[in-house]
Amino acid sequence: MLTRYAALAAVVVGSAVFAATASADPSGAKNSLTIPASCDNGQTVEVVVNGNGEWTPAHVVGSTSVFVPRAFDTTFEFTPVGGPTETMTDTSAKANQHGDLVTCSIDFTQTIPDVGTLHLFGTATGVFTPAS
Repeated sequence: MLTRYAALAAVVVGSAVFAATASADPSGAKNSLTIPASCDNGQTVEVVVNGNGEWTPAHVVGSTSVFVPRAFDTTFEFTPVGGPTETMTDTSAKANQHGDLVTCSIDFTQTIPDVGTLHLFGTATGVFTPAS
């Protein structure tokens, strides 16, 4: 049953990646997900993820900045209505990480009526653009 939710998990895990708003409002896109994060540079951000790839950048709400992920240590939990909680962990990392790396902590829960509850927590490490 966990594989049934793998695509949904990929979207949520991809949301561990943080990105920015350019000329359009990314939070209005179909299947977008807005996630709060606290970063080790003292920055607290809300990011919007629109893609479902693990390395999809996330738009930082209210700015033109984008968070480009380089590594994840996240856990995704899904509890379907009336069912047991299923868990998936991601500890992926890209090789040759460079730049002004920032690690952001996430702990996000969303309930979808008649479907279940998603819980994403852990860290994502990456860089914010534009570079400082």
